[in-house]
Amino acid sequence: MDLAPLLRKLRAVQAVAAAGSTVDAAQGLHASQSSVVRAVRHAEAALGVALFERSSRGMVPTPVGRLVAQRVARALELIAQADAHATRAPRSPWPALAWQRSRLASGIGHRHVRTFLALVDGGSESRASQALGVSQSAVHQTLAQAEHLAGEPLFYRARAGLRLNDAGQALLKAVKLMLAELAHAADDIASAQGTMRGRAVIGTLPFSTGLFVPRALDRVLASHPDLEVTVVDGTYATLLHQLRYAEIDVIVGALRDPPPADDVRQETLFDDRLAVVARRGHPLAGRAPLRLRDLARCAWVLPMPGTPAQAAFDQAFAAEGLAAPQERLRVNSTMMMQALLYDSDRVALMSPRHLEREIAAGLLTVLPVVVQHAPRLIGMTTRADYMPPPGMRVLLDSLRAAAREVGTAGQPAPALGRAGGYKQSA
Repeated sequence: MDLAPLLRKLRAVQAVAAAGSTVDAAQGLHASQSSVVRAVRHAEAALGVALFERSSRGMVPTPVGRLVAQRVARALELIAQADAHATRAPRSPWPALAWQRSRLASGIGHRHVRTFLALVDGGSESRASQALGVSQSAVHQTLAQAEHLAGEPLFYRARAGLRLNDAGQALLKAVKLMLAELAHAADDIASAQGTMRGRAVIGTLPFSTGLFVPRALDRVLASHPDLEVTVVDGTYATLLHQLRYAEIDVIVGALRDPPPADDVRQETLFDDRLAVVARRGHPLAGRAPLRLRDLARCAWVLPMPGTPAQAAFDQAFAAEGLAAPQERLRVNSTMMMQALLYDSDRVALMSPRHLEREIAAGLLTVLPVVVQHAPRLIGMTTRADYMPPPGMRVLLDSLRAAAREVGTAGQPAPALGRAGGYKQSA
């Protein structure tokens, strides 16, 4: 169910929920009472649920109506926050209608949103008109209306086409977050009707999710088969951008210290320590306990710069008064790193938790090397103001439960050695 085409109707629903009657809502919206009544009825018919309980004393939102009104208020407030020309003082006596301080939030409709996104994707009015199946003049007119509501241009215009300016970039982020809120509202409605459904997108970082993410996903999908889950891999910078633009819902993996931005929230799931990993039968595998200085002649597969794994790598060598190896080979793919280890005498600093199956199968081994470093924190990163829909709440709880199992089970092959490092189990 797509609620975005109902944006104007939902604005009236949210106003009635905040004001308590269609009369007061109409005054707040500067609209006729009859138009507000029609908008609410249209929304209820389209959604297939009653949003209000009606009486002689006014209109009280139903439980579903409260959820929808809350989502719509959050969605419109996101647009208001992106409006550089919004007034500071609220134009409504009801706090839930604070978005009315923004002309953009008060006037934007589904047609503006669709046209704006088509222009962003296509880069020109002609390509946007083709994508939307409307005339170029209609696209031009809708863009002019959107820029009038915003109070400024949203694109740089050049011969090569259209490119977002700062105001347009801020609006793009707000629009994507708004659409995510409306999609979550549809999930809230479905859950209230007894169906747990929706779409969740998880971003995973290399070398840090191990088996706990697949375990959590298997459990959730077995219990809630109507949920749709997408898992994407990527670099931290890429996933963080997607998270902030509501293209993914959560990042799972190594946390950053300090957090990367004020608009995201990090939750620690467990501590993770790294160990020196090599192929089965590596020349150093049968040696007595080693120090990092004993690996001076080894070729390394290094982690990517700026990652927690690289920080741990540098700490481990610094703890022994050594300069970290300056190899030219850096890998951001778990499969590629494993393949490099299988077919050579290279070594790498990796999480034994992440390689549980490979170690158990005898494909890889943990060398008996003490590695001193501050433990990496593995956890989840979400948007700071994220209000997950029911299906996502279930998934997040499942990730927490699976992570607790991993955190209490310890490492599969190595045992904790002195000075916070790992050495081969006896």
